[in-house]
Amino acid sequence: MNLAQQFQTSERPARMVGLFTMRALRPSELERLVGACLGAMKEEEPGASLTLTPLGDPPPALELQRTWRVTVKDGETAAPHDCLVQVFLMDDPGSPHKEMLEHLHGMDDELGRQGEEAAQNALTYLTVASGRLDDAARVHPYLNLVSLFSSALGAYIVDAAAAIVSKDPGEWADACEMSLQLEKEMGLLRR
Repeated sequence: MNLAQQFQTSERPARMVGLFTMRALRPSELERLVGACLGAMKEEEPGASLTLTPLGDPPPALELQRTWRVTVKDGETAAPHDCLVQVFLMDDPGSPHKEMLEHLHGMDDELGRQGEEAAQNALTYLTVASGRLDDAARVHPYLNLVSLFSSALGAYIVDAAAAIVSKDPGEWADACEMSLQLEKEMGLLRR
């Protein structure tokens, strides 16, 4: 079972955010992005690691690669946490950013307008998905990865589940944690 199928079955409910960035991030640049983020992580925790693995059977040529697994370890003794990352140029007909924006408009007109503004001059749409976020051992690596990516890219974070569009990773992380806590209290997260 691949990572995407795992999220759709045993890892529900999964979380996904979109990042709109003003630079054209090519698939070949993802390795450099992960390397820069790893450097930042290691400054805080020398035992941290990020591992980038292309997905596909067989993986396509690098310039056609869209989907990767990023395995995050916050420290030497931390359990690894897998995230699914996809990169799309905004003019790519396969980019799911239009569906994300439509979903935001369906939730709330103001949120939809904020999403449209975030996407207006964007050149790249990057998604970061995580499986079940039911404890801190899973939540922290996901928050860390999204925050590092958005900071490194100067990207807008669009998170429908947390009902937020923001360029501030701290503001987004607070909103995400609050929405996860509400879901937990409402019994929506399965154990």
